[in-house]
Amino acid sequence: MALKGQLHDFNLAEILQLIGTQQKSGFLVLEGHREMVFVFDKGTLISTRDRRSEAPDPLETFLRNYGFFTETQWAHIAYIRQNATLDLAEILLSEELLSKPELDAVLQNVAREMAHKGMKMRRGRYHFTATSDTPPGVRWRIAMDVQGLLMEAARRVDEEAELVRLFPSQAVTFVAGPKPPAAETMSPTAKRIIKLALGGRPLGRIIRLARTDSFATRETLKRFLDSGWLEMVMPEADGQTDDHDQAGRRKRHRQRDLRSPLISTIAVLVILGFGAFRWAPLMFGEVALIGLAAPAPAHLATGDQATLISWLDEGQQACRDLRLRQLQAEIGEAARQYQSTHGAYPEGLERLVQEGLLPRDTWRTIDRLGWQYARLESGQSYRLAL
Repeated sequence: MALKGQLHDFNLAEILQLIGTQQKSGFLVLEGHREMVFVFDKGTLISTRDRRSEAPDPLETFLRNYGFFTETQWAHIAYIRQNATLDLAEILLSEELLSKPELDAVLQNVAREMAHKGMKMRRGRYHFTATSDTPPGVRWRIAMDVQGLLMEAARRVDEEAELVRLFPSQAVTFVAGPKPPAAETMSPTAKRIIKLALGGRPLGRIIRLARTDSFATRETLKRFLDSGWLEMVMPEADGQTDDHDQAGRRKRHRQRDLRSPLISTIAVLVILGFGAFRWAPLMFGEVALIGLAAPAPAHLATGDQATLISWLDEGQQACRDLRLRQLQAEIGEAARQYQSTHGAYPEGLERLVQEGLLPRDTWRTIDRLGWQYARLESGQSYRLAL
């Protein structure tokens, strides 16, 4: 059986009810701003991760969004992925980053958050592909009752407006309330949330570090407020007013500047005239490139001078040297990008132009300067003779 259509005609709640009551197996795909996949086995949700989907892994997205691991731990996970054919869930268990109960709890939280988001979708498409047996390609199976998932998603949709009203800004902070918290009754996640709140972190930061989904974090903070364990501090309005005033003043200054076109035109002409006077000698060098004039010919040297006379004064020579270093750095960066993609440095700089890594004008400038590029050691290094 294949079922497909528009979400504004047949929403996620109705689809879940159908799958649950008829105990269907298969893949449900929601396509909106991003793709969501729900996998069912005889009316039970067994996964929200599908190997066939090109969308980001929802497990990894959840773990990254809510502060589960450090950058060092993520780098270690990436290294194992590159050197082993293990799924992310298997890596988390093998490296003891999560226990099996913790992993199951995280995957169920991923499903609840996705169902909550799916319930709010009114634009997009759905497509359910039924299977006669357990759907293949499931990555780390869970077991969630569809009716329970549906009721929890509906509850979250109903209470979302109250949480938005209570927390109008993610910049709100918290202080200790009149009543001491009952730590012995808290779950590890609740203890983490209240510790973050009493540490002075704003709501947005608490959500990013709470190791649970955004709705659950805000719901927990609401419970702490209702219990008198925390009090909420709204962000300073005066600072916001000052920012608006400063923005208004900057806008008025720009408007006044624009009302003086004559002054602006004179300023531009003065700058151009100074530049022309400053760089005019460059046009008489061996290479007539602005900012890159070559030294004067050797036959103009007088006496026992061992070095060539430059058409440039000290300031102009400093600019020329800077521009040469910029060109060298630009070539180096383009060559490294090429080597990263192809495994070897290019045979010639024109390949960098063809790949779109080096501007054609830059390549022409390098050619006129007479720079020599050579690939060495079977493409694993190169030499640039200036």
